[in-house]
Amino acid sequence: ENGEQLTRRADMFATDHGHDEVVRWLEASASYSPLHHVQVLTERRTVELLRGDACASYNLRSGRSIRPMRPRAPFRPPCAPPRTETPYELALARPDLPASQLILAAASPWSPASHRLWEPWYRERATVLCTIGYKLAYRLKREEHSFVDVWVSHVLPKAMAESV
Repeated sequence: ENGEQLTRRADMFATDHGHDEVVRWLEASASYSPLHHVQVLTERRTVELLRGDACASYNLRSGRSIRPMRPRAPFRPPCAPPRTETPYELALARPDLPASQLILAAASPWSPASHRLWEPWYRERATVLCTIGYKLAYRLKREEHSFVDVWVSHVLPKAMAESV
């Protein structure tokens, strides 16, 4: 069975047995992405999610889906209130967590430090643009390093922002 069928079965079971709080939680959690579980995510898993579909279809800051997505949410005790915050807001609330630090970095504009957190197509685009910058710098001979510094620090982040 897939996650949606299990959730539907859990919803029916909870409804039949009068567990209204569990029903409310199941309904609220249906829109969670895996990144909503910032408190239990490992650094490795967070990077995998940020580089994969969880981020490609989900705007970290607004919490809106860019394309339809049905994430599978793990069970959470019914005593915990349903979350409506975005992964970005959850990360802001707990910046001490390793997953939070990665989510906050990924929600920021592209930089060499956050390069590893982006999807493959986005990293490829950054690599191509960086290569163009180095080829242009090579033609300058004397000012190569200055040109590359400006290219990577200012031009590349603006060009990458246009790609999102």
